[in-house]
Amino acid sequence: MGQFKDVQTFVRAVRTAPSLTDIGLVLKDATRAFRFDHFALAQRLGNGSRLGPVRLTDFPDDWVEKLVGQGRVTDDPVLMASERRVTPFAWSNLPDLMQMNDRHHAFMAEARAAGLAEGYTVPIHVPGQASGLVSFVMAKGDPLPAESLPAAQYLACFAFEAARRLKLAVSGEGEAAPPRLTQRQLDCLVLAARGKSNWVAGQLLGLSEGTVHKYLEAAKQRYGVATRTELVVRALYDGHLSFVDVIGREA
Repeated sequence: MGQFKDVQTFVRAVRTAPSLTDIGLVLKDATRAFRFDHFALAQRLGNGSRLGPVRLTDFPDDWVEKLVGQGRVTDDPVLMASERRVTPFAWSNLPDLMQMNDRHHAFMAEARAAGLAEGYTVPIHVPGQASGLVSFVMAKGDPLPAESLPAAQYLACFAFEAARRLKLAVSGEGEAAPPRLTQRQLDCLVLAARGKSNWVAGQLLGLSEGTVHKYLEAAKQRYGVATRTELVVRALYDGHLSFVDVIGREA
């Protein structure tokens, strides 16, 4: 991943951010560094149905007021799609992901008029703990920066995890002891973090492709996460992995 050192700089800053406001400022800087124009992070903890309690964004104030203050959240097809998916998606692909009605089309037209033309949304779900999304947005109809999309997934997951943990700490709940991973699970996870397929990881480790898949799925279950990116993020946070494991000593 060519920009992983930039992601590492972001992670170091966001992990030490003392408040949600500081996380938002770091995320704003990273958004610009990776050639997006705006960002939004929305997160709810537990089983509540409303958007929040964490909401960080640099969207235009008028649009935020329309979205939240006027109760337009239920018209937002991006939010609806993110609740049903675990993989990132571009806003231009929404009609392929869900059946959009007139209200949804009108909502997206209003978003474009407000300067939110195209977006890349990363849904994040931590079963029983938190769910939400992070969106990176282009303002003027420019295409999404394809070379930045892999980095955007990591930016999203780290920011989401930092906000989740900070919110738990403020509430006094704290974070439970991290799950323990077996050595084989860690071996497979390191190679997955480096972008290796299950087949390639199996060749390197002397395992079958199916066995690598089983080890990674077991690690995801222990952490209660839906994607490999989230698994890598949580393992980095908890010290199971280091950036040397992910990007190699030569980096």
